[in-house]
Amino acid sequence: MRIIITGTPGTGKTKIGKELTMRTGWELVDLKEFVNKKKLFTRGTGTGKSKEKEVDIKKLARALIPYLKQFNNYIVESHLACEIKIPADFVFVLRTNPSVLKKRMQKRKYRKQKIDENLEAEMLDYCVQRVEGVYRTAPLELDTSKRSIKQCAFEIEKAIKQKKKKLDVVNYTQDLEKYLRLRK
Repeated sequence: MRIIITGTPGTGKTKIGKELTMRTGWELVDLKEFVNKKKLFTRGTGTGKSKEKEVDIKKLARALIPYLKQFNNYIVESHLACEIKIPADFVFVLRTNPSVLKKRMQKRKYRKQKIDENLEAEMLDYCVQRVEGVYRTAPLELDTSKRSIKQCAFEIEKAIKQKKKKLDVVNYTQDLEKYLRLRK
């Protein structure tokens, strides 16, 4: 079984991926760790301490696809998983209500700019749209706003066993409209 879990930062990808791995025994591939281990970066922007590393998506794809061939069953988790086509039987996009997501990111001490960018991405369905474009299929969306990690893992397992084509219907259009009005 080949599973992809993606979504904006703070939606629960890492914790849910770990929970699924404990339940299934499938290999968990955390793309953040993979990128850091393999040093798959482009030349960063900025200077000195403010210089940020950017993931080289092409290098990532070239390194990841052959790496995954060693596993019969895997779970790949990362917000980057919507950017490259990874062999998959199921692609899940984790979604979280913007007010809940904001609290999670604040707890992680994200910069305001990063919080704003990720909230906008969530409200604009960025990861869903990227999956549809890159994988040429609709992902299964799972709203993690009010579910525990164990509940989310259970819902993913159930969707896999039942070969579901759809999970939650998630729409943050009203939140986006409110957010845009506040920014005026």
